[in-house]
Amino acid sequence: MNKIIYYNRLLAIFILLITIKQGESQELLGVTLGNYKGTAGLLINPAGMTTDKVYLDINLATADVFFRNNFAYLPKEDFTIWKLFDKGYTFPTYGKDEKNLLYYENVKLKYATINARVLGPSAMLQVGDHAFGITTGVRYFMSGTRIPFDIAELAYNGLEYTPLHNIEFNDYDFDVSTSAWMEVGLSYAYNVWKSYDKQLTVGISIKKLWGYGGGYVKGNNANYVVVDDSTINIKNLNGEIGFSMPVDYNNTDFNGTNPTFRGSGIGMDIGAVFIKKKEVDVNNWSGGKLCSQKYTDYIYRIGVSILDIGRVKYSTNAQLHSFDDVSQYWASVDTLKFDNFNSFFGEVSNTFYGDPAVSLKSSSIKIGLPTAISVQVDFNMTNNMYIGGMWIHPLRFNLSALRRPAQIAIVPRYETKYFELSVPISLYEYVYPRIGIAARFYFLTIGTERLGTYIGMADMNGLDIYASIKIGINKGSCKSKFGDACSNQSFGNKLFKRRSRR
Repeated sequence: MNKIIYYNRLLAIFILLITIKQGESQELLGVTLGNYKGTAGLLINPAGMTTDKVYLDINLATADVFFRNNFAYLPKEDFTIWKLFDKGYTFPTYGKDEKNLLYYENVKLKYATINARVLGPSAMLQVGDHAFGITTGVRYFMSGTRIPFDIAELAYNGLEYTPLHNIEFNDYDFDVSTSAWMEVGLSYAYNVWKSYDKQLTVGISIKKLWGYGGGYVKGNNANYVVVDDSTINIKNLNGEIGFSMPVDYNNTDFNGTNPTFRGSGIGMDIGAVFIKKKEVDVNNWSGGKLCSQKYTDYIYRIGVSILDIGRVKYSTNAQLHSFDDVSQYWASVDTLKFDNFNSFFGEVSNTFYGDPAVSLKSSSIKIGLPTAISVQVDFNMTNNMYIGGMWIHPLRFNLSALRRPAQIAIVPRYETKYFELSVPISLYEYVYPRIGIAARFYFLTIGTERLGTYIGMADMNGLDIYASIKIGINKGSCKSKFGDACSNQSFGNKLFKRRSRR
């Protein structure tokens, strides 16, 4: 693709995201809810570290890839994931333009989320009523929120799409945000209250963030008419675009390692967990071998957490352009040509303000993390059968913050030390039902929350898969591993009863 075509498309994307375009996992439900979750549980509630059956957990790698949108798709009749393994497979095409995707023809607001996450070498350790964790990881997150159907359809079909010509659209409060960062976190949990068979634990994670790159577009208002395939009458535009990317804005050369990180920030998770146990907890551990810590099973467990509080500030190679209540009858928009990012935004600024430098307002941007509130519940039905549940709801304080999708899930599971099977049943964004499956074979877990994608029962409008490799050492493991009688649960109970009689 030559530069003229490239920057025509860049202009198209800009107009798409602020006005118009020319030319689910997510929560690793099979990893984060069980009693062998260990370090992975920090992703959903830092207070959960003292409630596990393991006292030591070492995460080698946990990865999650998630994508979901309600606009573009591949029909289930034409595509399944497994077809990608067919030799010589080619994607289907549609229409005279031979596009590789179809779109849902409705007037609903459009949403999209991409979340790719790798939890790197990490560990947690419980010492009595205290637990400590350290995590490393990299994340990429993109969210598109409240994108009007007219913008999405013009993005798909181009300005030549006559059904949307000569119609006045007046769109409000839509945005697209993206950010990629590395993080290192320290976590701490403490059992602040115990009373017979009850326990309350609080926890916190503090994370240092290094931003690789990011950007956002937010449209507070876009009032426009597409006159024809080359003319847009923008009656009012109120929005902004900010970005910090690994490219030279004067010539578009890739510059990914100079510097590697263009921003930094702080993130935080806080949480609490309440447990109703099956019996009085006699594990008053006060020293000795850590493996002698006893695990007491529970009747139910309830957790509450607020996740991803914080933001990344990009101050290197960053630009913030603002367009405040501007208007323009923009003719021959399809003939505009640019050679680099600076000339592109200079031309756009000149179109609206008569000056190529006026739209540039700042050399730094701030992108909020995908903050959310979460509630987790878990009921022990029998010794090895559990029914868990999770509620996630996004908390956003401005349109330049990433948005975590809303979700309600019920997760029945069978759980032992060496094997675990869960079947997450969830309602994504309170609208879209999904069913998944996850299996753990001792140290290896693999799962998805969109099983229909893999078996051809659902259109390909998203993807979800996650996997985890980790090593955990159980509480009360001293007898089997080191010959320590104090690790035996029945021995501890008998000793407690004998002392009680005295």
